[in-house]
Amino acid sequence: MSAIRVKLVSGLAGCPAPHRVVVQGLGLKKMNSTKLLPDTPQTLGMIDKVRYLVTWERVDAAPPLGRKARKQAAAKS
Repeated sequence: MSAIRVKLVSGLAGCPAPHRVVVQGLGLKKMNSTKLLPDTPQTLGMIDKVRYLVTWERVDAAPPLGRKARKQAAAKS
């Protein structure tokens, strides 16, 4: 499974409020911030909604663990 690297290349000033929420959901805060996300249909749908604000590329890296998996790993150790 691959991952997606997303970068916020445009500012959020003047964009609709729902698009700001999507960018926040992707984990991007400021211009030029990047995030490594799992390659899922949900992630690609969010990227498609704000495609004029972000750039993305597929990378050969392990996808990041979700919150539930991180909690389980912390509980085991």
